[in-house]
Amino acid sequence: MRLDVLLLPSELPVRPRPEPSAVVIDVLRATTSIVVAFANGCRSILPVASAEEAWRVRAADAAVVLAGESGGLRLEGFDLGNSPREFTPDAVGGRDVVLTTSNGTKTLRAVGPGRAVAIGAFRNRTAVGDWLVARGGDGLIICSGYEGAFSLEDATCAGAIVERVARRSPIVVLGDGARASRILWERLGSDLPGLLRGSGWGERLCGLGLESDLAPCGIVDATDVVPVMGDGRITGE
Repeated sequence: MRLDVLLLPSELPVRPRPEPSAVVIDVLRATTSIVVAFANGCRSILPVASAEEAWRVRAADAAVVLAGESGGLRLEGFDLGNSPREFTPDAVGGRDVVLTTSNGTKTLRAVGPGRAVAIGAFRNRTAVGDWLVARGGDGLIICSGYEGAFSLEDATCAGAIVERVARRSPIVVLGDGARASRILWERLGSDLPGLLRGSGWGERLCGLGLESDLAPCGIVDATDVVPVMGDGRITGE
């Protein structure tokens, strides 16, 4: 088994081959919100590229929940933003959600066919690592980044998952990105609140008055839920 980490989704086109298993990470906040949604009984999530696409889905199915943000703030007219605090059992339990965000949903759509794609965050770090080991074969973790730039929290979360895989599967071969991410987890994982507050996107969220979103994004192993995307739609596993 070989495991590697891409620090930005823009690296995807240069991969020499599609690994059969992939994990997408956007700690602040899309993948954290997705994990929380499924832990709270969400039926499915459809990641879309824009608000316009989300509204087209709503036009065809008035029962779907619209969730998403632009620049960190909830889109006008949407039912939910992109805060994990909003994805409560009352809001998403037993319901289908359409989600569009600045970074995470774009990465999910960029991963492309040919891979089983899991949704990763600190909250399900151990479960996602075990999912990769159980799948076998090569794996790839893709960090969504921050508006096209490197994201420290995503890379550190990737390292947390790498650490779990390496402990479960001693024969795993780590690529350079996986090794670098693991070092970040070892150095920074003991102070996730400080990491999230001090990262570029974390500072932006605090400036928008959304500092309370950081705490739920920094909880490790809150759930064993592993949402998986197939045919463009995410379901619980």
